[in-house]
Formats: sequence, C-alpha cells, structure tokens
Amino acid sequence: MFRFPIVLAMALIALFATNNAPMADERRVALVVGNSAYEQTTPLRNPKNDAEAMTARLEKLGFEVFGGTDLDRRRLVESLIRFGRAAEQADVALFFYAGHGLQVNGQNYLVPVDAMVEFEAEIDISLVSLSQIMQQLERGSRTNLVFLDACRDNPFAKEMARSMNRAAVSLSKGLGRVQSGSGTFIAFATQPDAVASDGSGANSPFTSALLRHIDKPGQSISDLMIEVRNEVMAETGGKQVPWDSSSLTGRFSFAPALELAAAPSSAPAVSASMEKEAYEQAVEVGSCGAYEAFQRRFPDSFYAELARERAVAACAAPQAVASAEPVVAVRSAPARSGVCQPGPFSVTYCASSVLKSQKGNFYEPDKMFDGNRDTAWVEAEEGDGIGETVTLHFGRQRKLAGFEIINGYDKNQTIWSANSRIRELEVATATGPSLEVTLQDVRGARRVDFDKPVDTNFLELTIRGVYRGAKYRDTAVSELYPVFAD
Repeated sequence: MFRFPIVLAMALIALFATNNAPMADERRVALVVGNSAYEQTTPLRNPKNDAEAMTARLEKLGFEVFGGTDLDRRRLVESLIRFGRAAEQADVALFFYAGHGLQVNGQNYLVPVDAMVEFEAEIDISLVSLSQIMQQLERGSRTNLVFLDACRDNPFAKEMARSMNRAAVSLSKGLGRVQSGSGTFIAFATQPDAVASDGSGANSPFTSALLRHIDKPGQSISDLMIEVRNEVMAETGGKQVPWDSSSLTGRFSFAPALELAAAPSSAPAVSASMEKEAYEQAVEVGSCGAYEAFQRRFPDSFYAELARERAVAACAAPQAVASAEPVVAVRSAPARSGVCQPGPFSVTYCASSVLKSQKGNFYEPDKMFDGNRDTAWVEAEEGDGIGETVTLHFGRQRKLAGFEIINGYDKNQTIWSANSRIRELEVATATGPSLEVTLQDVRGARRVDFDKPVDTNFLELTIRGVYRGAKYRDTAVSELYPVFAD
C-alpha cells in the first residue's frame, strides 16, 4: 500500500528531476538552545519544545547539531566552544535560541537557566553575551545564520533597576540590533526593542511559522522570512512583526530545488545506457504510469515503441481483487462537472464550485494537490457548502484503500479558525454503499481508511456537515490525496 504523493515524488525523482542539492562535501553545523526551566525567574513553556523541533528539522536538512535544552551557564559555554570549533571547518553555521534574553546598555545577552542578576557587575558572569555567540559563529563558515526567539521581557528588570544607577545603565525591552560581518543573516522573533509572545500552542508563533516553511524546496532565506513574517503577524493580530538583517553575499536555501530536466531540444545527449537502465526500471515497476513516464522522458529512444506496447497492455489490464467473489459496481463515475483540473498521474480533481479569487489568492481544485497547506480549495455556495462535492477521477480502475485530507484552510491557526471545516462527509466509490465519515476538528493531515480496499475509478466526497468558521462561512480543504493499495 502506498500514498499517492509518495508515488509521484519517486517517479519525478527517478525519471525527471535533477537535484540541486548542496555539494556532498558542504558541511552544515548548528547550535540550538531552548531554555524553559528557569530557576530564578519566570519559567517559559515553549522554548524547550521549540529547540527540540528545530533540532529534528535541521538534522533532516543536513546539519550537525550541538546544544540542548534547559542549559545552565556552564553547559551553554561548553556547547558554544564545541560549536565554535566545528564552525571553523563549516560552510554553513547556524545559531537558534529560544528563551529569555535581555538588553543592557545596547548589548544583548542570553539567559542560562541558573542565572540570577541583581548588579551590573554580575551580568558578564551570569549571562552569555550575543557578541560571544557571533564570534564563534563567524570563526570560519562562509554563511552564518542566526534565529533569535528570545525577545521576551527582561526577567531581571526590577532587581537590576533597584541596584543600578539608572543614569548610567540603560535597560531596554527585547533585544537590540546586532552588529555582524559580511555573510551573516540574523532573524528576530519581533522587531528590535520589542517583546515577542511565548504563544499558547506547542511552539511559539515565530518558531511554529519557521518550522512550517523552512524546508520548502528552493525557497531563499529572504522569501522564507517573508512567509514567516506574514504568518506571525496574522496570528498575533499585527502585535508581533518578525525582523531580519542580512549581509549575505549569495543566495541560500535550506532545502534544494528539484528542477525538471530541460526540453529535448536543449537537453544534453542521453546515452544508450541511461535509456536502457530507465527502461529496465519501468519494466520492473510494470505499471501503466511507469511506462508512460518512460515515454515522456525518452520519446525517441530505441525502447520507446516497446514501452508504448507494454503501456497499452498495462493500462488496459484489469485490477486483481482480494476476494474470489465477483465485485459488482453499484454506480458509475459522476460526470466531470464544475471546475476540473488535471493532477499528476492521470488523476483529475473536480469541484462543484470554486470561490472567486480575492486579493491575489486563488481557490481552485489544484490547491488540493500542490503540497502546500498555505493554499486551499474553497467552495462558493451560499451558506455552509452543504451538498458541495469534490470528485477525483482516476482514469481507470484502481484499488483504493482510503484517502488523506488536510481539513480547512490550514495556512495558520487564525485563518484555519476563521474559515469553516468539514465535519461530516459522504464518501462514494464505484463499489459498495456510500460511507458516512466524521472528521475531527483538528489541524494537520488525517487519514481515512476503508475496511478493505475497493476497486473504483473515482472517489467522490460530499459535504454533509461543517464546523463553522469564526469569521467566514466558506468551507475549505487544503490538501486531499487518494491512498492506493495497488
């Protein structure tokens, strides 16, 4: 059994794509720190979660990660030393910090969990200055990246104000601007000298948005911050505006882009061995889609005619059934009505209605298979959209095990709550009676499995009930994929 998006990705990578990945010898290192369990001041709920989530994501993106969570000053300094030595030999060095931070006399400091500051003379002993971090970060790498989710209020402001000469010492909210050399990108959770929110979810608004967008293929770091900024502003009602400062001398992306091969007229010559290997792969898979993919990749190949013959047979072949009992189709595929758009691997998505574009945003059926939860199909009928349908036409008989759905407009929590989400669905296929499915009102991907796979050439979903949006009556779906068992 496999999911539709996985099949698509494998086929594209194997037959069409060239990966602009970082060179094999490029070294990426990161220092990630999340401090929540403060001993002498107000604990924070999210920094530990933020650091753990960021560590997992950066490791997937090829970073060797140092640091940890709830670090006292000794452990923070030890991690910083190990990181600095690694940065000397790195091409990319990154620092991420979530926790308390403060600004004194224009200097930024990060707060270990065991810190306690009452007097100015104790600052450098108890805290770690951001300038020390920057020195280690810039020891050798060509690209330096800093993400600071540390713009909470000064946790020692009252104690320090009582003991220090206010005329000589400046205590400021949030973190201030950071001086850096060339090749450095610095991102703040909010604008300098302002205070950011710890958030009410599992992660802070800034880190949550960063995690959502950081691994988009081919996206520059500048475009990443635009996405993060817009999402955080929407979620905080404009109270928090992520900020960045850059002296990068080249374009940087966390995840490489997958680019389709050039058109045949401009593509480099394809060797006979490449054609033979690709054809043997298609034969090994043996599916209709594999042969069709080979023909598109090598239309003039010696093996093209063989692939065409095999494709005719494979595409026309009936699907095997799990039971010896005959399967009787109880309904024909509905007409391709409404708005229909072709998706990958011969699946066509049809929606009974589509909301008109607004402010440059579009809501067609293709938004359900673009792999981007920042977009969504939105129905256009007045009221709650009861009776509106989405139909997936497969073009031939397939063995369908269920489907995967991201319900609602899942761009961020605010937009998801503002728009209506599906509560009850009527699910119809060519085989067997219709099913009634109730979806939980939660964000993220949810999979619906049938009791057993069914033979069908379509999947039709009809809205029978909704969770009403806090602001709009429009019902939305961000992503929808069939789950095949053949």
